[in-house]
Amino acid sequence: MKINNILIAVGAALGISFLASCEDVLDKKPLDLITEDAIWQDAALAQANVNGLYESLNFFSHWNGDPTIYYKNNDATNSYNSDCQSDLFWGHWQSARGKDDTGWTTATDFGWDAFGLVRNANIAISHLKEESAQSNMGIGTANDLLGQAYLLKAAFYFMQARKYGGWIIVDEVLDNEGANAGKDENAAEKLKLPRATMKETYDYAIGLCEKAAELLNKDAKPGMLSKGAAYALLSEIALHGAAYLSYYDGISPDPYYQKVIKAVEDLDNLGKYSLVSGAEEYKKMFNDYAYAQTCPENIFILQQNELYGRTDSKYINIHRLLVKFNTGMLNNNINQSFQSLDKGYKVADGQAQVQPDPMMVEKAYYVIDLDGKAKRFENSQLFADNIDIVMEEDRLVPGKMREKRKLKATSSYKSISDLLYSRRDARLAGTFVYDGSDFLGNTIYFRTGGNLHRDSYVQKGREFGSMTGILYSKRIPQYKDIPSNGLINFTNPIFRLGRCYLNAAEAYLSLSVPNEDKAKEYINKTRVEHGGLPALTSEIGSELKMIYLDERVAELNLENDRYFTLLRTGLSWGVTDPTTGYPTGEKGGVIPELNKGDNPTLKLEIEVPGDYMKEADFMCPNAYFYRELPVPQSDHNFVFTAKKRYLLPVPDSELMQNENLWQNDNWK
Repeated sequence: MKINNILIAVGAALGISFLASCEDVLDKKPLDLITEDAIWQDAALAQANVNGLYESLNFFSHWNGDPTIYYKNNDATNSYNSDCQSDLFWGHWQSARGKDDTGWTTATDFGWDAFGLVRNANIAISHLKEESAQSNMGIGTANDLLGQAYLLKAAFYFMQARKYGGWIIVDEVLDNEGANAGKDENAAEKLKLPRATMKETYDYAIGLCEKAAELLNKDAKPGMLSKGAAYALLSEIALHGAAYLSYYDGISPDPYYQKVIKAVEDLDNLGKYSLVSGAEEYKKMFNDYAYAQTCPENIFILQQNELYGRTDSKYINIHRLLVKFNTGMLNNNINQSFQSLDKGYKVADGQAQVQPDPMMVEKAYYVIDLDGKAKRFENSQLFADNIDIVMEEDRLVPGKMREKRKLKATSSYKSISDLLYSRRDARLAGTFVYDGSDFLGNTIYFRTGGNLHRDSYVQKGREFGSMTGILYSKRIPQYKDIPSNGLINFTNPIFRLGRCYLNAAEAYLSLSVPNEDKAKEYINKTRVEHGGLPALTSEIGSELKMIYLDERVAELNLENDRYFTLLRTGLSWGVTDPTTGYPTGEKGGVIPELNKGDNPTLKLEIEVPGDYMKEADFMCPNAYFYRELPVPQSDHNFVFTAKKRYLLPVPDSELMQNENLWQNDNWK
């Protein structure tokens, strides 16, 4: 264990980092420094320092990274624990780090040493429990600050537990000389604390959440933790812990699932939160800076305004979701007269590193079928009645046959895009830019000859036009001109009610005696309000679990959930059948969604009949097919080794320093 002492002078740094010891610093006069004790007697100064711990919470919903690794180094492991490693989107090497575990060994450090974060929380907890702090700030204020510190510490422990299982529990402020500096000759040796078991670690994190829930205020300003945030995090920790403790230690998961259910019930009983309804309200939670602050569904959000929020910051990374564009980049082989982008649409620094996987869209965003039930599009009667599957030679690969979905002559649809994207889950419109949809004030076309089709650019490459035939709109503020690495308003929900409801649904499905009716009740909350889909009624068993997994994708896409959900349910329900999506009951095996290997990543091609320079032809595309992406497949190979993924190794360097640690069995 390494301990870092921090000295902070009052100034710009105050409120970003914590204070440790403020004795004799460069012989400065006392007026240049504030002592540690004084900080924790003043509510504003104490809150400013607690704010320094908030940074890590962003990564609970951010698709690109884990903080304990981000701060440690910037190498290829720094986005372990993110949707970058899932089947949600295609991303080339810069945005899919960690997808291949071939090189992972016991020497690989995935961020074991997060003790500085824990120490900072312990400093706050120690001071805020003192009678003098309670007296000077007022009991209510001090307790709310103490609740924040407990909850932030719980978050750190959860991040470590879901990577390693058991970690080291540190309940007091330690430094390089031990708890009693200068008084204990064996203090350094005492820093070699034992590793807690997985159960002890999860129970500890849950206990911290429960303490926080007792202390935190029900109401809090936007961007501040509240009682609701404690219940939300508790539902996440207990849900993940239940699956892991049951699989690895044979511990009954039911008490943990009951904690999930109770946490969500307690959240509802606050009477403070409610789901938004429909695509527009759903979308505004993620891209409308002003709306997000009063949105009734948001429990805790991170925001940056135009004074501080850069498009390329580690919190935002908006440029990775966008393609480069201005009208001068288009070639002369498309007709802009009927598909112009003349309403100010300009993206100066789009890098297009993260683009939706079209097969994920097909699986998770259901259509309302002709019988009124929601289904995957290609399993629907709507598809069967309107589409012929024909085989034809690929125009780009002579001699190779391809399978094309083509509108039937009897179809009432005049455009394949209208068929593809109508009657869909409303969250599709709140999450993606797709062919014929509006984005940043303009109508976007990904079809052949379209204004964002990759072949419509003078310059070729991964940053120009959509590689996959679709792009994300979720998380992107609706500016007409996205600045190049510039300042921008940005909002990111960390905890929200929809996610908590799905946690409760999974808990009910995972009980020793599942309660499928209650599970459907919670799934229907997001499915109906956000998705506009018909409520579940008679679905049971493996089909219901498959629907739940699809619902979680549609609800939480790009919110750093998919990877962990597949790990968790891979232990509790078993990995999925790649054909049906049903859980197989094979627990702890290779997860097919995370193990694509050399299987090609596909793009969606929407085909225009005749001459796409003619408006009549262009506006009536009549077919679509899937084609392998025209990029090196090695950019996005997924390699999932079961024994390496579910739990990560304790680094060899840590084992050598501390004989009280042990290696996870799957890494021995």
